[in-house]
Amino acid sequence: MIPPAEFKEAMRHVPTGVTVVTSLKDETPRGITVNAFASVSADPPSVLICINRAARSYLYIATSRIFCVNVLAGEQRHLAERFSGKISERQFEEIGYTVDRTGAPVLLGGIAHFDCTVAEEHQAGSHSIFIGRVVSCAARPGSPLGYFNGGYHDFGIEII
Repeated sequence: MIPPAEFKEAMRHVPTGVTVVTSLKDETPRGITVNAFASVSADPPSVLICINRAARSYLYIATSRIFCVNVLAGEQRHLAERFSGKISERQFEEIGYTVDRTGAPVLLGGIAHFDCTVAEEHQAGSHSIFIGRVVSCAARPGSPLGYFNGGYHDFGIEII
């Protein structure tokens, strides 16, 4: 088996999009920066996210059974950094957001969002894989925020 540090170093070289996954529990919104997000199926529309079970946000998603994947725009690095830190009671203070069908926060300014109910949860190592049934989604023009080799990048440059 390879050492975890070796695996993490190799994974740093895989470019990913950056999302903030939000949820709602007892009328309190919560969010966490996540780059483990993917489409599962168009019929029925579903996505997956991977959340560390030691993260406080895991409990909000696992108990509320709702989440919203907010795909960040290139200029939203501040949100990626804000939601990657420790959960704070003031996490959403001075943050613009609305809600969609599930009630989970939809961050303003993102390039897409996927509002979901939890269809399945599977444990894999330290994380849980949540399969979300997409009940609403929307896309907006803009370039995505990306993450590669330990840093944020604007992935909106098209190579012709």
